[in-house]
Amino acid sequence: MWYFQFFVLSILLIATCQVVQSSSAGFTISVVGQNLIEADGNGEIPTYNLLLQANQPVTFVAQGIVMPRGKDAQASKPDSGTWLFNNKAFQVLPYDQSQFNETQIVVTLKPLESINRATRVRFVGNILGYDRKYDVMVRVNN
Repeated sequence: MWYFQFFVLSILLIATCQVVQSSSAGFTISVVGQNLIEADGNGEIPTYNLLLQANQPVTFVAQGIVMPRGKDAQASKPDSGTWLFNNKAFQVLPYDQSQFNETQIVVTLKPLESINRATRVRFVGNILGYDRKYDVMVRVNN
């Protein structure tokens, strides 16, 4: 009898692992009107590079994406998310909320001064129980 219980438990465990491995969720990171350059993908946190002109506002967008098993990726509302940055290097500006939807987490920033070194803007979010982090390294030209 215990053989049968062990067999059923093993099948359930294998089936659960396959479902967990075959679906995922995350975010796509973009900048309105500009292209992000993907940095070396060897790190644990995906990193992008962005070059701005002095006093040029930039709008960062993180869009929730789910990848259901056997289906194409699709936009989805994140459980949570925020953009983190050095408030001595950037000023938050208002943005037109009508251009974005509930699947997107948006922030518009303006560099306060010329940044001689790369300054990190990080997105931290959660979607379907997956915690995700993304970095954008921003450089500003005079």
